[in-house]
Amino acid sequence: MAEAELRFIMQRKPSILVLFPYFGTLPEWFDLFHYTLLRNPSIHFLFFTDIDLKSFRAPNVDNIPMRLDEYAQLASLKIGIPIELKSSYKICDLRPFFGVIHEEHIKGYDFYGHGDVDLLFGDVRSFYSNEILNKYDVLSTHADVLSGHFCLFRNIRSNRGLMLKNICDFQEKLDCSENLGIDEGPLLKLYQMDNRRFTSSKIPIWKHIKAGRAANLYLKEQYTTPFIPKPWTDGSLNSGQPSEWVYRDGLITNDRDIGRNFIYLHFMNFKSSAFRADNTPAPWEGKKICFAKAEDMKRGVSIGPSGIHPII
Repeated sequence: MAEAELRFIMQRKPSILVLFPYFGTLPEWFDLFHYTLLRNPSIHFLFFTDIDLKSFRAPNVDNIPMRLDEYAQLASLKIGIPIELKSSYKICDLRPFFGVIHEEHIKGYDFYGHGDVDLLFGDVRSFYSNEILNKYDVLSTHADVLSGHFCLFRNIRSNRGLMLKNICDFQEKLDCSENLGIDEGPLLKLYQMDNRRFTSSKIPIWKHIKAGRAANLYLKEQYTTPFIPKPWTDGSLNSGQPSEWVYRDGLITNDRDIGRNFIYLHFMNFKSSAFRADNTPAPWEGKKICFAKAEDMKRGVSIGPSGIHPII
């Protein structure tokens, strides 16, 4: 490859499409979430949903109307096995197959990925530079697990077909109505292992691995999800982690990590007690929490135990 051609490839922004199969009702902060998508104009976001999102369409945000059962039919057709989705939460276990299910949608993009809507994005490209994207095949915002709330994969055959080619019992896992979380720890194990066997102590996720694949993994802890049992930047754990956050001018900060901004803030443990390891209550659970509107995002909003409020 000529030096000039290589230099052009390295300077061009690798294209990214983030996929959101989302069904049911929108969270009350969705217009704020949508604003943060618009603030990342070089990244495309595509929703598959039974919700009318016409008013949210933008040059980098689009949607394909679809019911949950129709999405299950699409997955069945592409994967080649019958799939029934009794709950949209089970779609998390389909994420490792997105490269197959959405092969037509991701065509032409350098990277595809998936995400959750219970977050606010910061400036994603400032964390995933051209240099990083040109070097790595899989990018996770956690260091020890693939981040289900936002993860990127290079659009190459080995990523798209990893599950279908290497796992013998994937149909059994997709038949299970329970969400097994195979898009996070187990999928990372598959990437990391080279022709070895892996069995969970509780649920056998992989019975047989046909072949492993070495991939360039970018597993960097970005501290997106407070109130977890992993140490924060200052060593704090669980409910001792930062609780007061600000979104302003496309950046996410908190009151403890002075001078640092974050790729996104994940609301998981603000809104639900299910994953709070110290059994402390989630401050948003069962309450109205969003008192800000999209137009408030220009000036900024605060995110904390009392909810999301405009900065006055």
